[in-house]
Amino acid sequence: MGSREEIKHLLAEAAKFYAAKDYEKSTNLYSEVNALHDALTGTSSADYLFLYGKSLYQLALSQSEVFGKDEEPVGDEDDSDEEESSKKNELYQFSEALAEGDEAEKEDGAQQENEEVGGELPCGNEHEEGHDEDQEEEPSEFENAWEILELARSVYEKQPEETETLRKLSETYDILGEISLETENFPQAKQDFEKCLELRQTIYGPDDATHRLIIESYYKLSLVLEFDPNDAKACQENLRKAVELLGARIKEKGAEEGDDGLLEELKLKLKELKTTEASLNVIKQQSVAQIKEALGMPLGSQSESTAVNDLTSMVKKRKSKSEKDTASKKQKN
Repeated sequence: MGSREEIKHLLAEAAKFYAAKDYEKSTNLYSEVNALHDALTGTSSADYLFLYGKSLYQLALSQSEVFGKDEEPVGDEDDSDEEESSKKNELYQFSEALAEGDEAEKEDGAQQENEEVGGELPCGNEHEEGHDEDQEEEPSEFENAWEILELARSVYEKQPEETETLRKLSETYDILGEISLETENFPQAKQDFEKCLELRQTIYGPDDATHRLIIESYYKLSLVLEFDPNDAKACQENLRKAVELLGARIKEKGAEEGDDGLLEELKLKLKELKTTEASLNVIKQQSVAQIKEALGMPLGSQSESTAVNDLTSMVKKRKSKSEKDTASKKQKN
């Protein structure tokens, strides 16, 4: 079997295992695909790197779920946690992912120019010189997935900005954002999801402003921003946009399976965010009132800025030298 035929065979097998959610086998096969392609052409294929990184990400997710279950106590709480996780996944998935099997048919056109792929990666496993390799901590599957997808991104961005390339690049940014979200690197997740949204609006927006992938990007951005109190307004705005677009899509094109329930879930989440913000504002106002009361200031008699900054009435003025001399003479007399 020639190298190209072997690559096609491995791709088909990997796609089967991926569809069956056997991510360990699909990951190993996609790794072989990339090694064979690199040896055959001397360059890296962004498509194959994407499939490899995506499989690595799914493997990392499956492993983290297994470890998480081991740590959870046995009882009713397990059922509620599993149900909550299921609901989150339903909200998370607005669309089907890139079809792995299709890539096997396009192998002849998948060779990408990549003379210099590399550079520093934020999730790299860097160590100081002099450390024993046996003592170095192995990078997690999430880190491995991030690095492979970063390589795919760098290759895609060197290619001509054709629609298909931009589509794959947007999917790469999407999974990079998911990895950063899972590993709680929220600033990086925000950056990747924003770039993904920008690309999706460029690709799908002109023909379909309510495209499901655009709605998905708004929702994922709201998830990231929810973790930063300073971004509360932006979080609500992105979620409101997702609700608005999904509602418009249902109205224009009819509800697809699960759309009505999804819309209600998003509306409920938006309502909860607004309620939380209102509660925080009440607590903030109460705190300001307590501070004023502790300082002996009449409530509502001064503006907030004056009440906080103008404390001159509470500070004793230092007497000048002439005032001290006059007071001293009066005492002597």
